[in-house]
Amino acid sequence: MRRRDFLHGSVASILIVACGSENPVVAPGAQDGGTGDPDGGDPQKPVTPTSAPEASDKFFPQGLASFDPRADRVILWARVDPEGAGKGLTEAIELEFIVATDEELKNIVARGTVPAVSDVDHTVRVAPVGLLPGTRYFYRFETAGTTTRVARTKTAPAPDADVGVKFAFGACQDYIGRYWHSWKALLDEKADLDFVLWLGDYIYETVNDARFQSTSPDRDIKLPDGIDTSAAQDKSRMAAGTLADYRHIYKTYRKEPLLREVHRLYPFILTWDDHEFSDDCWADHSTSFNELDPKTGGFTDEKNTPRRMAANRAFSEFQACDIRYDKGATFPNDITIYRSLNYGKHIDLFMTDQRMYRADHLIPEGPTDLALGKVSANSMIGSRYFVRKSVFDQREAAAKPSLLGSQQKAWFLDSVKKSTATWKIWGNEVQLWQMALTLGKLPGVPEAVSYTVYVNADQWDGFRSERREILQELSKGGVTNLFVCTGDIHAFFASEIYLDFDGPGLKPAAVEYVTAGISSASLKALVDKIVPDGLLRSVADAWANNADRALMETNPFLKFAKSSAYGFSLVNVTAAQVEVTFVELGDPTDKTYYGVTKRYKFVTKVGTNKITPIV
Repeated sequence: MRRRDFLHGSVASILIVACGSENPVVAPGAQDGGTGDPDGGDPQKPVTPTSAPEASDKFFPQGLASFDPRADRVILWARVDPEGAGKGLTEAIELEFIVATDEELKNIVARGTVPAVSDVDHTVRVAPVGLLPGTRYFYRFETAGTTTRVARTKTAPAPDADVGVKFAFGACQDYIGRYWHSWKALLDEKADLDFVLWLGDYIYETVNDARFQSTSPDRDIKLPDGIDTSAAQDKSRMAAGTLADYRHIYKTYRKEPLLREVHRLYPFILTWDDHEFSDDCWADHSTSFNELDPKTGGFTDEKNTPRRMAANRAFSEFQACDIRYDKGATFPNDITIYRSLNYGKHIDLFMTDQRMYRADHLIPEGPTDLALGKVSANSMIGSRYFVRKSVFDQREAAAKPSLLGSQQKAWFLDSVKKSTATWKIWGNEVQLWQMALTLGKLPGVPEAVSYTVYVNADQWDGFRSERREILQELSKGGVTNLFVCTGDIHAFFASEIYLDFDGPGLKPAAVEYVTAGISSASLKALVDKIVPDGLLRSVADAWANNADRALMETNPFLKFAKSSAYGFSLVNVTAAQVEVTFVELGDPTDKTYYGVTKRYKFVTKVGTNKITPIV
């Protein structure tokens, strides 16, 4: 992502943010206000009436969105559908934008035009700069007399502002056969949020994977191309494989009315996890076949660099974050998404990337390994899931695999240690707390498999040496009030974080709040699906009603567990404390919306790294 500033009238400057093109996209006639129209930069130019919703949605089916607010700027995003606008698929379409301090667009602070071109699927991103901190702004795009709806956004407070901050955080919004009751509930809250923090799995690359996806005619996606990831090569599992596929999924998700409305009302700060490319991925490798080539029966490492780069490009087009993207660079230098943002005196937010730079999973999926509980070849069980802890710990300590990669880890440690904010908030994709489970604590589990396992070695438990290294380094650096927000695992968890989970001391090093999935199959449902028949089947059978109790008995630092939940989380940050509310919703496969089913509230006081339930 490259940029160029240019003077825009006498009110504000505009940053036209280029994405997916070799050169910065600067609107023609920048010297005349950035539009090519001598009157284009005039805030007093008459404003076109806002179009009716049906006309707006025809021209702009994905609506509007804003991303990564700073104290003086925010990135605005739009996409025009060339067919809906009556244009050719390769035709550049000029969009006019307006930014104002009022919803009626009377007090205009920025105005101009920008071309929407086919090279980036007719998406545009514009960043007005020189805005006031902690201020709500309204914006709109238009072409040929048809406008978008009016959207709102909000800049971050000034770095020295002694103000509270409110945000929601969520993750994992599978579309296939599932309904987004969580977004409906968030809209019903009518909360005065500063932003929405998104922690990965914004899209799912698969469209018919029966292991975790449901079916429904009105929540289905047909891919333009697609690749067959089924073991039988019978198209029973189709996944995105091309740029057209990934673009199509993003367009479908963003067209959904509830998500479109959330984006219209709140700026997003986000990162990705695995499904923006492929399930349990690492770098440019997927894990769909667990190292078994379905055509030859031999080994495959599932490396697919063009597919990874297509996923990266689509992400850069539809998620207008303050990231670096260069279409002309080779992998993995095409994109960098880790970054930090400041929200006043009390919050520094650190967004990491836990997929691009990680090592391969320590335990190969291919061969059996009885010592680890891996009784079947070419299986995720025993390699990535339900891995015997005692044996894994020895092998991990010898290998010391990295999740963040050396460069990102150095940036993260340096940035967090230099932060003077009251709360250092880590936007963390995969779970940090040690999720060990003594299987013998589940009723009916045979003695032969009553040992302790890591439930999921795809998360930080698979990289425990680096986890400890990071926590030790931050602790030695005097970092206080490390507050971790996490997604990925489709459950609500609240845990205190220790340098040594096997021998926790008196003082935790951090706290972690894990949000349930917006709609993706809950952890409870996933375990039932992924554990095959055989010796470990008793674990899946016992999991449904006993997992949360067994997890808390195995892990005394875990203060709350709800592995069957769906929903999102609300956060209220002040100088004195952070209050978190887990908002639980009903079954997302049921089309009927019944509202919020339950709320769970917690508080972490400054300087404690402790979690206290609020009754």
